[in-house]
Amino acid sequence: MNKYFKTTLLLALPLVFLLGCSKQSSTTSSSSSTPETTEVKTSESSTTEKKSELKTATFVNDSQPGVVSTLTYTVDGDNVVKQTAHNVADPEVLNNTADAVKSVLEETYKGYKGLKGVTFSIEVKDGKVVQDLEIDLSVASIDELRKALPEEYSGVGKNVSFKASKKMLTDLGYTEKN
Repeated sequence: MNKYFKTTLLLALPLVFLLGCSKQSSTTSSSSSTPETTEVKTSESSTTEKKSELKTATFVNDSQPGVVSTLTYTVDGDNVVKQTAHNVADPEVLNNTADAVKSVLEETYKGYKGLKGVTFSIEVKDGKVVQDLEIDLSVASIDELRKALPEEYSGVGKNVSFKASKKMLTDLGYTEKN
């Protein structure tokens, strides 16, 4: 059982990115003289501007024997819009079998099934366990993620801070790749 716990812990580290959750206040501006059609144009303009501000950052951690984790963040300023994780575990190095590692991970992350904005898979490829996760935070609800996996999601607020996530990842041994 201790092997299963260690294996799960090694593969769970990349998924704790929401520790960087932060409260961000949203500001609303109102103008009584602005016609409704102008508001729509402003909204469309803002959407176009936001798309052009999106940037990606990739972090890799291969310091854990038998596990390579790659996380990619899509960010708008300090706000994480999307996060993907690609983890590869070598069961042989972990003194385990591929089926056992896969089974533990499936049980641990079954809460992701059916969540809006979350795509998750675990499969065995060439004797290695490959775990892929994509969370689209423009669609997914952080509250629902917290309900599904409370041990993975802490912090407060509705947004994920890239700055806080980056610091946490660096502290965990991740290296940013260009």
